[in-house]
Amino acid sequence: MARLVNHPAFPVTPYAGDVNNAPLRGNSGMSMRDYFAASALQAIIDNKIEPDSAAEEAYAFADAMMVERDIKTEK
Repeated sequence: MARLVNHPAFPVTPYAGDVNNAPLRGNSGMSMRDYFAASALQAIIDNKIEPDSAAEEAYAFADAMMVERDIKTEK
C-alpha cells in the first residue's frame, strides 16, 4: 500500500504584517484527512450511530478518500 500524503486542507502562508496588521506565523491548518473525516461525519451522524463508531467510520471513509485522491493525482 502506498504511503498516503496528508497535505494541509487550508494552509496559511506566513505574512510579514504591516502598520495595521500584526505578523502571522505560517501553519498547516487542518489536515486533509481530518477535513475528509469531518465531511464524512456529517452524513454518518444522520444514521444516529454511537459516537465512537461514528468517529471510527468517518476516518475509514477519510482514509479511502485519501487513497483515491492519491491514485487520481498519480495519473
